[in-house]
Amino acid sequence: MVLTYLALLVLVGASLPAVVRSFLPPLPRRITGITPQAVVVLGAGRRQRKGRISLTTRGLRRLKLAAELAHEHGLPLLVSGGLNQTSMHDDEPTEADLMAEQVLRRWPGLDVIKEFRSRNTWENACYSSELLADRGIDEVLLVSDRAHLPRALLCFQSQGVLAQAAWSKRLPRQEWLPSAGAISMVPEIWYEWLALVWYHARFL
Repeated sequence: MVLTYLALLVLVGASLPAVVRSFLPPLPRRITGITPQAVVVLGAGRRQRKGRISLTTRGLRRLKLAAELAHEHGLPLLVSGGLNQTSMHDDEPTEADLMAEQVLRRWPGLDVIKEFRSRNTWENACYSSELLADRGIDEVLLVSDRAHLPRALLCFQSQGVLAQAAWSKRLPRQEWLPSAGAISMVPEIWYEWLALVWYHARFL
């Protein structure tokens, strides 16, 4: 009976935005005085349905915000994402290809830079920083999900890129009302905490 009540308490807590928000990995200290010269958006994976490869819902959400920011501020947009390790064919479209196609369909005049070699966040930062350096860019707006941004920011900063974080708000303002959106973020948060430990041990 005690275990039942405990499981119920955990479930209720996981549905409350205020509780979930408190478990988000902290963002690195904000760097002041940055004047972004580009917007960078990180891919969130590809999916295949009925034989067609497309972006995930998370990836589309990130891309929408990044494209709007680039368009609003007149900045180039770097889309970062390659083929994952389970890809069967080298001629499949990369995440960067899919993102660029989506953006240029709505904003054909936008300056889009494609980084299509990366398979993880560390490679996102390494390969993107090379492309940015070619253009003399070292200050960017970095777009991803809130849970992912602490790790992404650390990776980009390690490559000498000064980045400000930007993300789409997913948790509702009513912090103490149960939310399915809050529950959906719990696995992401735990994954990111584990990934931060791994990245600090291997890369950072």
